[in-house]
Amino acid sequence: MIESELDLAVKQPAIRLWRRLVYTTQGKVREVEAVLAPLGLTMTEFDLLAVLRRFDGATQQEVAQRLLFTEANMSYHAKRLVARGLIERQTAGKRKLLRLTATGQHLVEQALPKVLEIHELQFSDLNDEELMTLRNLLRRLK
Repeated sequence: MIESELDLAVKQPAIRLWRRLVYTTQGKVREVEAVLAPLGLTMTEFDLLAVLRRFDGATQQEVAQRLLFTEANMSYHAKRLVARGLIERQTAGKRKLLRLTATGQHLVEQALPKVLEIHELQFSDLNDEELMTLRNLLRRLK
């Protein structure tokens, strides 16, 4: 008799935990996306702008590494944000430097407090000790 996927998940705590982690993450991402939608941003676009807010003039490769993007994914998102006038690319030899435009800077400054607020709310049921435990457990999984 072959066990169903559900039966296997019930018997395997690692599978149950994986599914819970994915389900929780997807729900939290949807919450952030809902906050960013009125500003015309996806979470991915916000993350890219936020990285450039902190590391303006970083190379496209450096930004991709910080966001765990593939080269193709990074190129796609950079082109879209350039077309929207939120970032600009500057060539320095073989490297492509990314910089926020004034419009991009303004937009990320509008979005940042909203994202920080939603993240605070998302973790508000955990006390400081629980947050530290969660942080440590996630580091161990890395």
